[in-house]
Amino acid sequence: MPTRYDVFTKIIEKSPCKPKDLNFKVPVYVHIDSLEKDGWVRKTKEGVLIPVSTKRSKDAFEIIKWSLKNGINPNIWFSKNIEKILETLAKKAPKINPKKLSSNSKNVEIIDFLTNNQFILIYKKNPKLGTLLNHKMFELLQNYFDKKFEIKEKYLPLEKIRELVAKTKKREINPFGLKLFEFLAGSAQLEGGTVTIGETVEILTKDIYPDKPSKDIQMVKNLNEAFSYVLEHLDEDINLDHIKELNKISLFSLHKGAGQFKKSHNKIAGNPNFKTASPKEVNSLLINFCEKFNSIKSRENALQELGFIHNQFQYIHPFSDGNSRTTRLIINWYLMKFRFPILILKKGAFEKYMLLTKMSRKRNDRNLVSFLLHVIYHEELAKND
Repeated sequence: MPTRYDVFTKIIEKSPCKPKDLNFKVPVYVHIDSLEKDGWVRKTKEGVLIPVSTKRSKDAFEIIKWSLKNGINPNIWFSKNIEKILETLAKKAPKINPKKLSSNSKNVEIIDFLTNNQFILIYKKNPKLGTLLNHKMFELLQNYFDKKFEIKEKYLPLEKIRELVAKTKKREINPFGLKLFEFLAGSAQLEGGTVTIGETVEILTKDIYPDKPSKDIQMVKNLNEAFSYVLEHLDEDINLDHIKELNKISLFSLHKGAGQFKKSHNKIAGNPNFKTASPKEVNSLLINFCEKFNSIKSRENALQELGFIHNQFQYIHPFSDGNSRTTRLIINWYLMKFRFPILILKKGAFEKYMLLTKMSRKRNDRNLVSFLLHVIYHEELAKND
């Protein structure tokens, strides 16, 4: 059944419109009356519906807009339970399932949603401990509910999370498993792609294509081919030809400079503080990068250098486009080389990841490796749930 927020979204999308134009299969007059009563919608004498801009309706619209852009049902954020859940988690951190919340099935459902989408990162299952991430959505919700609470992220010490990841079981990646599809979807979404995890599975296993931009579909297909390339060469020493090929495959039919080193400086949109290497430095820096990558021989050392490997490639930024996609492929090459779980990033973690990489004011390998290890371990716990 549609909610008042579904109806409000449709009115914004189709305005000016009449109730019959909303194309719901069931009557929604109760919701329209409710929206009109709250001042979110105005109905003319002719019965035409027009959205009204108030503080509360604008706050609701921002929540809906972010959710739809990111493929999330916005109704989850308007649950009457969400305000209490976020406030309690912020106060009770690092407890993720305090008694105050765990006795209510709706609360548990929402906490599971936050956990599955990495708005919460878990690092212990019993009792459940972890951290709620600071996120733009939680600021929007505080504005909407006119409620203020501080979210303090609570991570394990770097040495502890490194120890936990080091103890994860060595395994080979399943090239047809859900974890791979989650990585592909997440990496594409970080670049603005709109294809969901479920749609990624449909595209790659059944040749069923969603009604999404063709470039978004192509991006997922390219990443899948690039990941296959990684698997084919996994036990080889990485070199410049490998790196060029990964970028070339990732950008197939999307960029004319695919696989070619940049000829001019990169400009990072939204962050003038993020400095990258000059074109003339790329070749020598990449040779050094490959030597470093190949010199790491133990699982322990691999985890110590994870932040450096990620940030150094991001600094070199050797291509005119597709550098971040190539970085995440190389990071998973690196992790799989030592039979660690792969790095999978989901919606809730995107913002934090970007703030520690391309949107950072200052490079900090230690902070990045701590976050990446927490994400890896979180997904390992979730897999075994």
